[in-house]
Amino acid sequence: MPFSRKPVLAILLGCLLVPPAAQAQRAKPPGFPDAPGKEVFVGKCFQCHAPTMWQDHRQDRRGWESVLYRMVGRGALWTEDEIRTMADYLAAAYGRQPAAASK
Repeated sequence: MPFSRKPVLAILLGCLLVPPAAQAQRAKPPGFPDAPGKEVFVGKCFQCHAPTMWQDHRQDRRGWESVLYRMVGRGALWTEDEIRTMADYLAAAYGRQPAAASK
């Protein structure tokens, strides 16, 4: 059975014709607070994970750093500075919430 290049070319052309606004939307998912480290976090973590991965998790900085180092153990290629930056961002954006006072 001969290989047809037309479907492959159609897919590649379709990828090139995606409007820049749609490309930017994929690169910067909505709903993440702006804070120092956001760009590193988005650029590194969304290569493998969906945006919903962090929304329900709450940890302090040390907890987030532990999670990030666990990802390095699974193959993530990050520098220590990138890990520090992402841990700072996650702790600020998704840190543990103080316990609500009883009334």
